[in-house]
Amino acid sequence: MLKKLSKKARVFITAMVLSVATMVPAYATGSGSTEDTLTFNFDPSEMFSWTNTMLSALMPVLYITLGISLAFIIINALKYAFR
Repeated sequence: MLKKLSKKARVFITAMVLSVATMVPAYATGSGSTEDTLTFNFDPSEMFSWTNTMLSALMPVLYITLGISLAFIIINALKYAFR
């Protein structure tokens, strides 16, 4: 059936089906669930402690990336200096 439709129509139908299929779990409720809304327990102090933990964990990645970029800058400067 989809082979007879144009490519735009097939893409549109596929996008609509995938949109509906991904929306269905959001509306599904568990057994015995009386609440249909999401509740968030937001604590700003915990947010900042997690931020500190994540930044501390990612600093080595930042150092390695900066070291590699600095090495490329130095190599290019030396290459252009001896032309």
